[in-house]
Amino acid sequence: MVDGGRYNISLNLECSRYDENTTKYYFRTLSRNIYQGLTGPGIFANSLEMSSQELPSLSQDQKDRITRNREAALQRQRKRVEDAELEFLIENEAQIREEEKEARLRNSFDGFAHNADSDGPPKSKKAKIYHDAKESQLFTDMQNVVNEGSVVRIQGTKVIDTGGGFLIEEGDLVEQEEQEKVLSVHPAAFVPTDAPNCQDCGLSFSESYLLLNFDHPVCDRCKDMDDKHKLITRTDSKNEFLLKDVDLDRREPILKYISRPNPHNNRWGDMKLYLRLQVEKRAIEVWGSLESINEQLELREENRAKTKIKKYNKKMKSLRMTARSSLYTRDLGPHEHLWGPDVCVNEDEDLYTHQCTDCGQEETFEKM
Repeated sequence: MVDGGRYNISLNLECSRYDENTTKYYFRTLSRNIYQGLTGPGIFANSLEMSSQELPSLSQDQKDRITRNREAALQRQRKRVEDAELEFLIENEAQIREEEKEARLRNSFDGFAHNADSDGPPKSKKAKIYHDAKESQLFTDMQNVVNEGSVVRIQGTKVIDTGGGFLIEEGDLVEQEEQEKVLSVHPAAFVPTDAPNCQDCGLSFSESYLLLNFDHPVCDRCKDMDDKHKLITRTDSKNEFLLKDVDLDRREPILKYISRPNPHNNRWGDMKLYLRLQVEKRAIEVWGSLESINEQLELREENRAKTKIKKYNKKMKSLRMTARSSLYTRDLGPHEHLWGPDVCVNEDEDLYTHQCTDCGQEETFEKM
């Protein structure tokens, strides 16, 4: 600062430049709090330069010190400006994004107008055209198309932009969402007058696990899932009680079941669990009694054993013929049956049967 003809360099001054032709130094004040925004004044907009024409000559050390101080001050000033810019971006992030969105929308509108008219409007009228289009419904529709999932009206029909390159009608999307909704609706609890009685204890109850899932009237107090009310899989129901799919799915009343993930492999289908009491009751309806089921199981077991033995003997015979082919003569011609004795089957109709001793084929015939 200048005071009474004496020159004092204050700490808030820095050397701005040095003119070698006129050997003049120029000083300016460091700016403070000059940042007003991204579009505000420059870093040194408020700087004040002063000529040092009357200053005495400085030594080289003083010049170097002034230069170093100037560079340090510039670094501090740039750091303050960068911090201020970062703080401004954080505080106005939403506004900046909104401005970028409007700019992209404005560019898309300009491209649309250029494609509609190859010559294009004159640049002097572009602002007016943009303002008019912004007030029109066309601009509203274009703004909706930009947003993914927006609704657009085309020829009186509402369509939804999926953002994947195609449009779907609003009604179809609503129907699809309704179909995807899986509602788990439980029946309302029984009123006291309609409450069933438990088959085990005889007490009335409003709802229970077995009644809800299997329509079996047993209360939760009497429920025994480990012994009396055990569950059985669909496969075991077929193997143990000789039931078919029609007996489980079509025969009235249709047996209820619960679905659980397959414990052997999660990628397989869910297994169906039935109440064993109900499956056993259905098997008695089909076969008449449990004794008949046991007899049928034994008969099937015997047939499986016979088939297994027959298959084993056939394989052993083939191995013997392969190992000792000289002892066997292969008959490559057609098979000739060697019938055994005739056995009368029906005397009234004179029906007889006989069996081939070689292959075991049976033949029934009528004697004249």
